[in-house]
Amino acid sequence: MRVPDKPGRKENKKINFAPVFSFLLLISLCFSVLFYSMSPSLAADNKEKLTIILIDGEEIYLRSGSSYTFLQDYQLYIKGTDTEGKRVWVELSRKGVPLQDAIVTEGSQFVYMQNSTEILNLTVNTIYAGADGVLVRFSPVYQYLDTRLPMPQNPVESHENVSEKNVSPDYPEMEPQAKDFDMPLFLLGLGTVLLATGFFAGKRKGK
Repeated sequence: MRVPDKPGRKENKKINFAPVFSFLLLISLCFSVLFYSMSPSLAADNKEKLTIILIDGEEIYLRSGSSYTFLQDYQLYIKGTDTEGKRVWVELSRKGVPLQDAIVTEGSQFVYMQNSTEILNLTVNTIYAGADGVLVRFSPVYQYLDTRLPMPQNPVESHENVSEKNVSPDYPEMEPQAKDFDMPLFLLGLGTVLLATGFFAGKRKGK
């Protein structure tokens, strides 16, 4: 029985890493394609939930003993004031159910959150004291969509829609990618080319 010489043994032990590397690279590119395809829809969903704004920095006036009704049936009441008219007791409710109350002064904020999500944010701008009580000016006032409740019938705008309206017609918005360019298909094609290159390179080395 003929025993191969030592150089032959060394050559048999050599491993060709080119096909293995190309295969792993193709797998990585496939995962990249899947992630790239899924991430825009997830980002769009999160953006829609976070950016829908119902009241954007407006101002409201509220007198003692009266209330102001926001969208989605939130109501803000002024329940009382101190004798000097500098401290005001406000309460937020919805459909008669109290949600939150606080004593506010000029410059303070009244913030209502639901499950770590901000719904209302009001700044007490000025408190006008008079013989009949007080008149409170809240400014700025922000209200964000409460996704647990039905969408209000009044039209609402997201930050994205507002920014699109403010774009000047003389300067068209630039698109990050060409309309006919498909990034997932491009990555998949690139992986196929690299795999084929590695395969043929391995065959040549084997010869």
